[in-house]
Amino acid sequence: MNKKAGKVLVALLILTFLLLLIEALAMDVNTDTPAIEMEDVSTDDWFYRYVVDGLRFGIITGVSGDTFRFVPDRDVTRGEFIAMLGRLHEYGHGPIGTPGDGPFYQRYLEWAVEMGIVHGNQHGDLMPRALVNREQKAVIVYRYIDVFDLWEYFEHEYVMATVTFRDVEEISQWARGPTLRLRSRLLIFFDRDRYFGPHNNVTRAESLQILIRVSSAVYDLVHPA
Repeated sequence: MNKKAGKVLVALLILTFLLLLIEALAMDVNTDTPAIEMEDVSTDDWFYRYVVDGLRFGIITGVSGDTFRFVPDRDVTRGEFIAMLGRLHEYGHGPIGTPGDGPFYQRYLEWAVEMGIVHGNQHGDLMPRALVNREQKAVIVYRYIDVFDLWEYFEHEYVMATVTFRDVEEISQWARGPTLRLRSRLLIFFDRDRYFGPHNNVTRAESLQILIRVSSAVYDLVHPA
């Protein structure tokens, strides 16, 4: 290996380390919001602040008495994810459709179709009871940001294009562009080994993570970085 190639490799290793450090810090930021008593969520959990903000933005509900059960590891259906995205939008734009009319996700799904966030039954878009995977989640969020022209809220100075997923070739062609763009905007992450897992099911905690990072940037003007 010549000296020039060696320097490039060292630079890439340093960039990868810095990226992992940024993501670790992003996930561990403490919130100043008073602690909420939850049956299955601890203040030490990486997703704690997302749950707190999820309640604040109205993305999740379910407080019962003095306790709250979140079930962070439960897989999320497409209908649930679209409903959470719709509630995010309602925070700054008012009610979507008529509450209480049909299944809980129906008015949000109709809104998503009308806005072009989902396209007919393309890629299973109109299968509300089917579990949503990571690449589908990325495309839905990408389309939301694109439809409402929100990209300006996610501009930053970090250069992420050179550090991508090890399994990028496993991402479906229709989802690859949107996924990589969200990656460059610090809205989705890889694991410690740099794998994205595009076909893995999305959990409630993961759903809140990406939606809260969007809502915080748009409504709190706090960039995900």
